[in-house]
Amino acid sequence: MKQKQAQPRKGTKPFRIILRYGLDPFNGPKENLKRLEEFIRESTIDEVMFLLMPEERSSGHPTEELSKPWIDVIRQAKEMFARHGVATSLNPWTTTYHAGRGRRLHPGQDFRLMVGETGADNGMSPCPLCENWQQYLNEYFVYLTREIEPVAMWVEDDWRLHNHGGEMGYGGCFCEHCLDRFARMVGRDQVTREEVVAAVAAPGEPHPWRAKWLELAQQALREPAEKLTAALKAAAPEMRIGLMTSIPDIHSIENRDWNGLMDVFTDEGERYLIRPHMPPYTEEPPITTTPGFSRQTIANLDRDADIYPELENSPRCGPYSGSHAYSAWEMYNAILYGSRGITINHFDNMGMNTYYDRGMGASLGRHRPYFDALMDLRLDDRRARGVKILFSPDVAAHKWTGPGSSSGGAKMYTGEDPSKMKKGDRSLNQLEADSIAWSKAFYVLGVSHAFTRSTTAETGAVFAVSDQTLRCYSDEDIEALLGQRIILDLPSAEILVQRGFGSLIGVDAIKRVALEQAAYSMEEVETAFFGELDGGVRARMCAQRCANPIGALDYSSEVEVLSTIKGPEFEVKFPASGLFTNRMGGMVYTCCYPLGSAQFYMAYFNRVRQEYWAKVLFRMSGKGGTQTIAGGHPMHVHSHDLDNGVSIAATNVIYDETDSFDLLLNAETVEGRVFRALGDDASWGVIDPDLRIEGDLARIRMKWRLRPLQSLFLTLRDA
Repeated sequence: MKQKQAQPRKGTKPFRIILRYGLDPFNGPKENLKRLEEFIRESTIDEVMFLLMPEERSSGHPTEELSKPWIDVIRQAKEMFARHGVATSLNPWTTTYHAGRGRRLHPGQDFRLMVGETGADNGMSPCPLCENWQQYLNEYFVYLTREIEPVAMWVEDDWRLHNHGGEMGYGGCFCEHCLDRFARMVGRDQVTREEVVAAVAAPGEPHPWRAKWLELAQQALREPAEKLTAALKAAAPEMRIGLMTSIPDIHSIENRDWNGLMDVFTDEGERYLIRPHMPPYTEEPPITTTPGFSRQTIANLDRDADIYPELENSPRCGPYSGSHAYSAWEMYNAILYGSRGITINHFDNMGMNTYYDRGMGASLGRHRPYFDALMDLRLDDRRARGVKILFSPDVAAHKWTGPGSSSGGAKMYTGEDPSKMKKGDRSLNQLEADSIAWSKAFYVLGVSHAFTRSTTAETGAVFAVSDQTLRCYSDEDIEALLGQRIILDLPSAEILVQRGFGSLIGVDAIKRVALEQAAYSMEEVETAFFGELDGGVRARMCAQRCANPIGALDYSSEVEVLSTIKGPEFEVKFPASGLFTNRMGGMVYTCCYPLGSAQFYMAYFNRVRQEYWAKVLFRMSGKGGTQTIAGGHPMHVHSHDLDNGVSIAATNVIYDETDSFDLLLNAETVEGRVFRALGDDASWGVIDPDLRIEGDLARIRMKWRLRPLQSLFLTLRDA
């Protein structure tokens, strides 16, 4: 797709581009402002979100005295912004402080520090229930608000209990004040940190203390939010308050009440203002770079929201961290799950202005017409088509810990192993789940999908669940779910068998088997289901590196086996996957794999797997389904319902160019519809692709050239 210089568009609410920027008053501010103005002209950005003393320039919780030079230079910037119609918002670098990194509290900052599960503190992060810190934060944020008068004040993602440095393990807070408060909640005179951690993360069915601890964790974030909001609204009633977030499954360990917390920051009748986490911070292979965390965050919200994900390149910044093409693709992705704009960290925090990458502004300007044209679609991720990824924000309250439970958190972020820092082997990190593992898989497979917390949906919908999500739902909810169509990974099937639902999923028993004992090698797809390849070749896929152990499923006789685990000499081991229609008319897919373990992302995906899943999903969804799947070339696919049709976006996520690929939809979806594509001139034009109807399946052959990271944007609307 060729690109042209941005031109104003009429009759649209354009994509809002917000530069998140540290304007250092001590490193050539005159040159910095000159370069910033040049960037504004080239990039067509709408807003600058100023960081004050961020990252490398942070010496700790800032004081008014330290902030004055930063405020002065921001005022100069605002005078320049007035010439370009650019707004100013603020993102103070710290609330609870991300991690200590050797910094210490400034004189007079008498804060009670957060104590992690290891018993350590990081020297900087306060207990969020510390009244001295709460008073400091309120006064400092009000001071900034009055001095700069921003359109919005953004609360940083350090508004959390986790990830405050590896020395703290999961995090906190286990200070004496919090332990005393918790003791009263559980009817004890006193409790110790060690016994709280041991009880909250105890193996098996959750200990009764876990619910109480999660209640305290929620209070620790909500109470200071209420005080901060009251102070800010008194100082600037019209100013909006936004929140940056991180990974939802980790937020679950602090019992985040997404809507309750956002209701605190947001006036009644106003849209939420949120900045979801959007990894990676440094460019990675596109095919496995998926926006699932952002979409899961959005799916937690009950109110309409202005969504501005963080596009962060840190700490290297510039093209050494994220190329222009990759960054633009991340912005297109954001639009495709309903974002109204983007916040961009492309430049460093040390006052080097735009020195590291003089070309980024012009690149944004070239993409602006396409961003704005896509905004015309008014995409809403609540209307996403395809498989429904079921998750629960309360998964940490219900997860059973023990062997094989995930252990992300501090270890994932910092490389630190919390087990070496405390007695015992329990950690709150073990409460982390992998709720959206199917999303990661379906992106690679070119399968459009949605995110949902509800166990009911329209006829033909196909649900997918992973890890321990199903522990969050009652027997009544699960029975209703099993009367529909559902995809289960191995842990999900194990949970259902344990809870007495084996007869509804066609599984009598499951035993995990290790590679070293079973010598499983490959997964062979049944010819009756898949067909033979040219010359009678059997369709096979790697099994031995997908996971270890895997599940030997003892299927009931009514299950249709779709694939079989075999050894190196083709000896049959046990079924790999199957479909079962239960007595309620529900259709259940089960498989032998826990997702994302061992070398899953290296071994699981190949052409057979992609074609296999297309057959499975169209078989399961039937005539009335909403599946949208790409084939013939590795693509990421997004599809949404529009008021009078559907939208489809397909992105080339490998480094080979393609000029031909297929889009597979239900035949009813294309009947009577006009196809339009976003063209080189950033306008929508009618196209006439090669359309073939194969029973209930519509196969659209797109003769469309896509270079790496380029996308085809389609609409199918009523004539």
